[in-house]
Amino acid sequence: MTITRITITASRPRKQPKAGDERFLKGRQVTQIRQQEMHVYPGGNGRMAGVVSNGRPVWEWVDKGSDRDRTSAAWKAKRAAELAERAP
Repeated sequence: MTITRITITASRPRKQPKAGDERFLKGRQVTQIRQQEMHVYPGGNGRMAGVVSNGRPVWEWVDKGSDRDRTSAAWKAKRAAELAERAP
């Protein structure tokens, strides 16, 4: 018996989440956005740094429009006020 044909089928890989992706949680009825986790230095004049683990960024899902969502207007206004307050 000789094999005359080999057919290999593969499904497409699952789409990996990226920065800025959104998901809707049905249980809480809230939309979340994916962003890199940031560390704010205590007493560091508002300095921030991205958190990494083994050289790769650490990601978090935050509620869209919350005070932790860095794409929201509320966070940007709060951040601008903090920086203006610390400026000489």
